Amino acid sequence: MEADEFARQFSRLYRELYRLAVSRIDSSRERLSPETTALLLHLAQAGPMTLSELSRHFDRALSTLSAKVADLEDQGLLARQRDSLDARRALIWLSPAGRQELLDALEVLDTRTLAAAASQIGAVERQQLLASLRALINALPTSQSNQRGTQDDSPV
Repeated sequence: MEADEFARQFSRLYRELYRLAVSRIDSSRERLSPETTALLLHLAQAGPMTLSELSRHFDRALSTLSAKVADLEDQGLLARQRDSLDARRALIWLSPAGRQELLDALEVLDTRTLAAAASQIGAVERQQLLASLRALINALPTSQSNQRGTQDDSPV
């Protein structure tokens, strides 16, 4: 098969895979808002921060951010811990539930749907499919492959 034909077929199959396995949330109330996702992602990448530091980073009024953090604490997504260097300061950090919620929010495809489908094909085929996808990703231009990566590690 020629490379152009491969590209057309792969593109069609990828769109179909996406259509069938995209992560969908039935209720917008179950979905993290973009602001909440940004806050959780920032904490996941930067580590524990004070409310003042978060306020400066997001350029939000301290009172506004304080209410948001309190709401996320009530939901179990954030936790406060005393700063070991200064007991007067409280650091805001992701709870285990917050970390999992963030991972779920960042998923493009529904891993349960994919796992159910994968259980219907053999282990060797699954390994071959992963190896082929990695080879294709590694063959992409450097600027794209650096953004996508091939590791199983999440950014969070």
